[in-house]
Amino acid sequence: MVKVIAGATGENVLSVMDMIGVSQSTFRRREACNETLPAVAGHRVMGFLRVAASLRRLSEESGDPWLLKSFDLEKWVIRWMRERLAELCGRTPAEMLRYPEGQRAVEQVLERMRVGCQHDY
Repeated sequence: MVKVIAGATGENVLSVMDMIGVSQSTFRRREACNETLPAVAGHRVMGFLRVAASLRRLSEESGDPWLLKSFDLEKWVIRWMRERLAELCGRTPAEMLRYPEGQRAVEQVLERMRVGCQHDY
């Protein structure tokens, strides 16, 4: 999954692993043995994918379809994941996705963004 995320976002694998909190040694060791990542890393990857899917839905629901054709959503998701947010006490969404409580906090931020977009009309 890490390679899929890297390919979809244009980021290198090491950058994606760092963002979701997976150590390079763990990734390389597991890859060499053709093993899956530990469950905790899998939960982080799934959290990242949920956030990316939520941001995609949010942009599709609230954006102009014509403008969205030229919008690089994947690059924007990566930038947003690394942005320090006041709503997360100055932490980045990527940092927060490393913990179940943090994943819930990021999901709450996304929900507030979604509700806010509905009120913009």
